[in-house]
Formats: sequence, C-alpha cells, structure tokens
Amino acid sequence: MLQDDGPATASQLGRRLGHSSGVTSYHLRVLADLGFVEDDTERSNGRDRWWRSAYRIAGFTVRSPDDPGDAENVDLVTQYMRACVETFHKRMVDYVDSLAVRVDELPTLPWTFDDQPVALTEDEARQLAWDIRNLVGRYHRERGRKDVPADAVRAYFQFQLLPDDLPDDLPEDLPDGLSDDPRDGLPAPEDGESP
Repeated sequence: MLQDDGPATASQLGRRLGHSSGVTSYHLRVLADLGFVEDDTERSNGRDRWWRSAYRIAGFTVRSPDDPGDAENVDLVTQYMRACVETFHKRMVDYVDSLAVRVDELPTLPWTFDDQPVALTEDEARQLAWDIRNLVGRYHRERGRKDVPADAVRAYFQFQLLPDDLPDDLPEDLPDGLSDDPRDGLPAPEDGESP
C-alpha cells in the first residue's frame, strides 16, 4: 500500500485494512526493523508518525548464494510467488472485465498485453531484465509529487521473464487448492453448452 499509494500514518493504514492503529503501528515497526518501510521525516510531526516504503519498486528473484535452497525456503518462496502471481492475474482480469465500460475509449487506449518468445543465454536474460527495469524506472513517480504531469494516469507494468522448458520431474500432485484443469475458476457452462 505504501508503494502504491504513497506515505501514510498507522491510523490511515489501519482504517483501510480494518485494524486498529496499534496493530498497524506494531507491524509497521516490524517492517521498519527489517528495512521494508521507514519514517517519512518530511511529513511526520509531534502528533503523527508517517511511514513510507523504503523501496520504489518490488521485485523478486530466487538467486541468493548465501541462502541455500532447502525445502523450507523453497516452500516459502513458492507461497510468496503464488501470492504475487494471483495479484498480477487479478489485476489483468479486472482490466479485461472493465473493457465493457470503456467501449468509447478502446481505439485510443495505450494499455497492452504482450507475449514474445525469445531465445537468449542466462547472461542475456539478466541483461534484458536489468535494461527493462531501468527503462520502466524512469516512469516511476510517487503520487502527490509536483513533477508528475497533470494528465498522468496510474498504471502497472507487470514483467515476467520465465523459461519455456519445465523440469521433467515436476510433482504429479498439485498442492491443496490448486488444479491442473484450465477451466477452474471459469463460470459453469450454460445448459446445452459444451464445457
């Protein structure tokens, strides 16, 4: 929330999350101890303590030479990445579902989906990811800043660079709550329609 919406107090965040300011304040202090959030000294005063994200963007990689990939770490990484993927998926579906009310705008909208197969080495993949992050970073602007153009629209750039070859030894049974049926989550067919 602090990354998306900018600095806030524990009370403001608590109201949005449905928690007390005390609970929210505790969690903000924990996140501050871990380096994820920090005091916004420009806004804080004697009465209100404002917090801001310590990072401009969020990203994730599994590369960590000092942290071996044991089963527990891999499980935590998998849970985190699934939560991120669900958020990305929801954002895309919400946009697609909004198209019906954007009919008049559709011919001029700049928003896009893109899927391009590429062939590259691991070093080239690292360079490509770095280049894209740097390019997109030029457009990261916090809400409320004076240098944001008046006609700027808040948008999300979602980026994945994934291999197309999956290991042969994937588990046959998916974790609880997951399905390999591509129709899961889709509305049931109407009577007389084939699934």
